[in-house]
Amino acid sequence: DFGHKNGMEVFRSFRMNDTHDAKLTHLHSPWKKNHPECLVGKPGEQVPYGGGRWSALDYGAAEVREKVFRVIEETCRRYNVDGIEMDFFRHPHFFKPQMIGDPVTREHCDLMTDLVRRVRKMADEVALGRGHPLLILARVFDSPGYSKAIGLDVTRWMEEDLVDIVAGGGYIQ
Repeated sequence: DFGHKNGMEVFRSFRMNDTHDAKLTHLHSPWKKNHPECLVGKPGEQVPYGGGRWSALDYGAAEVREKVFRVIEETCRRYNVDGIEMDFFRHPHFFKPQMIGDPVTREHCDLMTDLVRRVRKMADEVALGRGHPLLILARVFDSPGYSKAIGLDVTRWMEEDLVDIVAGGGYIQ
């Protein structure tokens, strides 16, 4: 969470993938424990790419996209937030092919764009009912090409007005 206004929350931040639990498996959520097929790898698996981040959610799985959407939706409908941050920056592992060095495909980008489109539609519905906007911020890499290479077609998101704010940065060279 960041920002407050008269005691009200301004933005709610969602890490679109958090892999701190790759080395601390006791931190796995019950959902991850019950859906190991929805992760990009297996405990202790040494994959050539991804820095040992085997516990990342695989957005190629429909169950992952549905779960993430439902968590964001519940927050937007339950709490009077002014916006949400979809933090794709940390940790940027979204699809199994990334972990073995295979390229992310147009289909992968389309799956992620469909998720962002679905969040946009829901946010607009919530905003209409409240009478004030519900903003969407996407935190991504500062290179549109790099972002697309990992499954995030940020240029398309902006062309389709799926996000209100794009925050770019980069610590990976």
